[in-house]
Amino acid sequence: MKAALRPESTRAALAVNVELAHGAHGASARLEWHEREGRRIGLLKLSGWIDRAALLRLEGTLENLAERGAGDLVLDCSRLRHIDYRLVPALVNALTRYENRAGGLAVCGLSVYLRDLFRLGGCEPRLRCWPAASDLLGPTGDPDGESAS
Repeated sequence: MKAALRPESTRAALAVNVELAHGAHGASARLEWHEREGRRIGLLKLSGWIDRAALLRLEGTLENLAERGAGDLVLDCSRLRHIDYRLVPALVNALTRYENRAGGLAVCGLSVYLRDLFRLGGCEPRLRCWPAASDLLGPTGDPDGESAS
């Protein structure tokens, strides 16, 4: 039998999956809420290809989170495969709006390829980047393999 409460547990308190775009490549996001030292921190994991439709849905998601006072957010791009460099400024603007309204924001897991796209879009200096989300949050999975959904 599993212990009902384990303070050392790193399992997300709540997780929501959002489909951002359909199509050949598609895009999705998984939002997880984690409790760290009495603070709620959002982990937004992007995956797939961000095209214009996906960007619009992502902007709406960020706006909704900010309106609800979501707090600090970590954007994990380790499973993001591509974003059109022409859309990068709009994404960074949406992230900046979120940060101005709701709380701190850090971007993690950008591959060399994605960093190049952000650089090409003229936005790399505007990001606060970390190599991996685990550097900021510690391990984010349950050791038993269970996750919130």
